[in-house]
Amino acid sequence: MNKVAIVVQRCHESVVGGSESLAWHYATLLKDVYHVDILTTTAIDIQDWANVLPAGVERRDGVAIHRFPVTMGRTPYWGVLLHKLFRDFDRYSKRGPGSQKRSRRLPWSISLQEEFIKTQGPYAESLMQFLRERWADYQAIIFTTYLYPTTYFGIFQVPKHTALLAPTLHDEKTAYLSAFKHAAHRARSLVWLTEAERRVGVKLWGELPGQVVSMSLDTEPREPARLDRPYILYCGRIDPNKGCVDLFNHFVEFKKQHPSNLRLLLTGKDDMPVPAHPDIEFRGFVDHEEKLRLMAGAKIFVMPSGNESFSIVTLEAMVQRAPVLASGVSEVLVDHVNESGAGGIYNDYETFASTLMEMLGDDTHLATMGARGRDYVLSRYTREQVRNLLLEVVRSVQKFPGEFQPRRH
Repeated sequence: MNKVAIVVQRCHESVVGGSESLAWHYATLLKDVYHVDILTTTAIDIQDWANVLPAGVERRDGVAIHRFPVTMGRTPYWGVLLHKLFRDFDRYSKRGPGSQKRSRRLPWSISLQEEFIKTQGPYAESLMQFLRERWADYQAIIFTTYLYPTTYFGIFQVPKHTALLAPTLHDEKTAYLSAFKHAAHRARSLVWLTEAERRVGVKLWGELPGQVVSMSLDTEPREPARLDRPYILYCGRIDPNKGCVDLFNHFVEFKKQHPSNLRLLLTGKDDMPVPAHPDIEFRGFVDHEEKLRLMAGAKIFVMPSGNESFSIVTLEAMVQRAPVLASGVSEVLVDHVNESGAGGIYNDYETFASTLMEMLGDDTHLATMGARGRDYVLSRYTREQVRNLLLEVVRSVQKFPGEFQPRRH
């Protein structure tokens, strides 16, 4: 049986990130045809990438998980560089009087960009060594998410013909670093989650070979959770980068202006404080079944993030017939909502409040939107559809003939 490797920054049952879920999902889709190795680190927590899991091989559900120790986690120096990146991004994006908008390409040297990527963590030298020495064992090596050093430095350790990149890309400031564009062009092919993600890729990195493969979802309907009050639901990381500050502010203001027994219910990991408010309830991490039951029972599922390449939880909510209220900052979310007819879009408090009021005001319309959302997911994201597309991409990879000289860092 031929082998396929999937490289991802962390892999553990407790991790709920999108790229981590994608890596495991692709492993389960491929494992009946290929021997699948997940190549990852011993870290779990994105805040510091500390080594908390044992190094070595764990076998789970027919997949071999190879964990390598982190040699550089997230350093305080990275925070300094991140501040500089944001400052320089804003500086070089400004429109001067009577002039055209400047390019958003940052005038950073490649060495400074690579310092930024490496000190962000998790960097694992033994993982790089494994790729340098063992790449020829694999039919293909899939690197998931463009952002972390496991992908950026790893993709230079293997021949171009061997590497597939699933970038989980969205329009964010770090994506404008030219180093990431160079890394993307090192891949044989890009594995996109949505057409919207591919459009962002063309804008940032130019034309690249690739295909929309997407991701399949658990489509079995669940019994709705029966709670004592109606609620809107958010599931995922509680994080400023996920739009949660605006969500909290918008909801608190909405309740001031429109008193009712409606509450905001949240599940996931709190990477920022959740406001102490009588109508906001944070349940922390819940298991998959409980999450889907809460989705099935929600009046509306809200997704405030502008940084989405697919938004697994939004589509999971659609499958459970939850109408969606989503941020208009994300092209991916706008496409999902517009193409499905399963919800509404907001861009500020006024549109948040007016759209929420309109959706809550008509239960029949809510039910119609819920049915449309479920139909949308079932028509596009079944396991068989995604598995066939993924196998097509992997089978297109030809064994690299001859010698290859990896790039060392």
